[in-house]
This record gives sequence, C-alpha cells and structure tokens, in this order.
Amino acid sequence: MAPADPLDREAYLEEQIARQKRGEPVDVDWVRAELARVRRDQNATVARTQRRLRLLVLVTAIVLAILWIKNGGLSGTAGLPMLGLVLVGFLASFAIGRRPR
Repeated sequence: MAPADPLDREAYLEEQIARQKRGEPVDVDWVRAELARVRRDQNATVARTQRRLRLLVLVTAIVLAILWIKNGGLSGTAGLPMLGLVLVGFLASFAIGRRPR
C-alpha cells in the first residue's frame, strides 16, 4: 500500500508508528520511500529559494548601481573608494558562494 494523497500518507505513517509501538513489524520499504520523497521535496524547495534569492540580489545590485551612477558615480569625492568597496564585496560574495559544503 502506497498512499498518494498527503492525508492518506499521514494516516499510514501514524498507523506504522502505532504498529512500531505495539512491537509489530512496520513497512520499512514504504518508510524509506517516504523519507526519500520528503528529502527530494526539501531539496527542491531549498533550490527554488536559492534561485529566487540570487535573482533578488542581482536585481538589487543592478538598481543600486544605476542609482550610484545617477548620483555621480566616480565623479564624487567618495567615488573611487566606493567602487573599491563594491569590488571587495563582489569578490567576497563570489568566494563565499563557491566554497564547497
């Protein structure tokens, strides 16, 4: 029995937990499959969130660059040091984003 509906899966899981508490054998294959399904769902959610956050950061950086250029960019008194800080921040974020986990 492999329930497809989330409510059926939850009820089946509760039944398996109750069987385990009574000392009866549980459906190990189903539990492993359910754990794999939950992990796949979590990984997909994390990947989707990371993609959205990357897009948000990119759009924000573009807007900030446009505003910086509109307000004088390199011609202001703090223009060149600000460009250096932006470059350091970019390199640091690139290094942090590419490190092995």
